[in-house]
Amino acid sequence: MRIAISVSNGFVSGPGEGDEVWIVEVKDDGSYEIIKRYENPARYAQQVRGVFMLRSVLDHGVNTVILSEIGPPGYRWAVEKGIRIYIFEGRVEDAIRAFIEGKLSEAQGPTHGEHHGHHGHHMHHRHVEGFGEYEFLKPYVSSGLVIADLGCGEGFYCNFFKDYASKLYCVDIDEAAIEEVRRRFGNYGNVTILNEDITHTSIPSSSVDLAFMSNVFHDIEDKEAAVKEISRILRPGGRLLIIEFKENVLFGPPFKLSPEEVEEYFSGAGFVKEGYTEVSPYHYMLILKKMK
Repeated sequence: MRIAISVSNGFVSGPGEGDEVWIVEVKDDGSYEIIKRYENPARYAQQVRGVFMLRSVLDHGVNTVILSEIGPPGYRWAVEKGIRIYIFEGRVEDAIRAFIEGKLSEAQGPTHGEHHGHHGHHMHHRHVEGFGEYEFLKPYVSSGLVIADLGCGEGFYCNFFKDYASKLYCVDIDEAAIEEVRRRFGNYGNVTILNEDITHTSIPSSSVDLAFMSNVFHDIEDKEAAVKEISRILRPGGRLLIIEFKENVLFGPPFKLSPEEVEEYFSGAGFVKEGYTEVSPYHYMLILKKMK
């Protein structure tokens, strides 16, 4: 059989981000051969770039792909066209070997929401496979809250929180991401945009009702400083929602944190776990409450 892989610098990439597309023939004896390499047409697309890559794969008679991620438009298009998607983050050779050995499972949905973004520390996606939805967050918000989206990336979740918050802090150290947040939300009177490190912000102490981090905490070098800062800005009784990759996911950051590990970081700062929920096939969310 033949598979297609989106590739950048020898690593598996997203359909809209890869520099090349490799067509690989997998043989019955477990060996394989790269039979074609071509420039990814998505590089010249302005919108839904991943679809251009996927369409080129079909044009080559291939309906199985290995990608590092897939967004909702690409996933919907692939399902409609009968393309099977497998997710792997790492070197192409390792991805092919994992596929041959049956270690990859077929994607059951997008790996992130409608818009790309990253939190300024690493290129992993800021938001989970949202299908454009925020349903899992609605039980934890109400009108009038002061909310801090810490490591907001390009503002995927800011777009949701702005409709509830009396004041919303969108914080990220990445200047390019913050410029996009300014473009999208700079005219909202209840939104304060901060190009700051989330371990040291200008947010007033004990002023925040709800703090939020998605796919950020694992990548912070000084986690103790982040915990201290979150504790500083949250009022007593305030909550932290923290989303991280599940440990058994084959893509995402190389060092993933279990719910128990995340909870341990915060327990010493007076936080208690209020809940745990799976927000996608690839992510979980912890609900932590600051007690004092």
